[in-house]
Amino acid sequence: MVNITEKNNSRVDDNNSIDISKIPITNNAFKWNFISSFLYVFLHVFSIIMPTVMVLTFFSFAMDYNLFHFRILFIFVDVLAWWGSYLLISLLLGKLLLVIFKLIHKPTEGLFRIEKNNRDYSYFCYRVTIKKYIFWIWNNFCFPWVCNFAFKMCDIKTDFKSTLFDGWSDVEFIDYGNNIMIGQGAQVLSSIIIRIDTVDYLLIKKVIIGDHVVLGANSIVSPGTIIGKGATLGVWTVTHINQILEPDWIYFGSPARKYQPAQKAIEESKRQAMRRLVDSGEKIPFDIKQFSKKE
Repeated sequence: MVNITEKNNSRVDDNNSIDISKIPITNNAFKWNFISSFLYVFLHVFSIIMPTVMVLTFFSFAMDYNLFHFRILFIFVDVLAWWGSYLLISLLLGKLLLVIFKLIHKPTEGLFRIEKNNRDYSYFCYRVTIKKYIFWIWNNFCFPWVCNFAFKMCDIKTDFKSTLFDGWSDVEFIDYGNNIMIGQGAQVLSSIIIRIDTVDYLLIKKVIIGDHVVLGANSIVSPGTIIGKGATLGVWTVTHINQILEPDWIYFGSPARKYQPAQKAIEESKRQAMRRLVDSGEKIPFDIKQFSKKE
């Protein structure tokens, strides 16, 4: 519940006035502006300077006639070095800018007007610009776990065993537990746009996802959601803002509703499989050799 009484015409108080759990889910509120575009170009240009220097420095040596055949055998090492240096410089520059912006204006949760003179909203856009730049580049690296490393460097709690690269995640105010699996097209949102009395606001609420959680394909986790350890969201399942999901339960629907305990699903999967004869309708056991070792 939040109050639409404003402070300094920008921030909304956290009192009891409007039930944000009833507000429909929308897109997030990141917006390009001049400063965001400048930051994006700045990071690209300065991140590529070092790999360019490496290329120009070693070009004549690499193309030396006497060494050419030897060098061509290890060309993948050069490419990986240039590519890796570009990634590392982009991460270091991005992290430095994030630290500077954090010192200037601390990231906060809440409900903020979407307007240029709102510092909470403006600095949100700057931080997202930097983080999206980092993630867009690191997502294209040849090792999937590097995405988790970029998340950790950008203040998103996660581990290296979680599968995060098949879905889409907001870039701040998210805590992932251990061994998380995000299905194809699933979305984890810590910020969205909501409209109150014809005025657009940015809502930022921290999302907490416990250990061993599975988010099914195309599921949506809304801001403020807390998912208990071992819970599962089915395909196309959608949580409400501030919804709390209990541990070790399977949820389906929009909004997410309890379907059955996860342990029950495990036990059912171990039951004797049956098949029905078309002519007589009789059910007979069908051995599909699940959970059995091959000799």
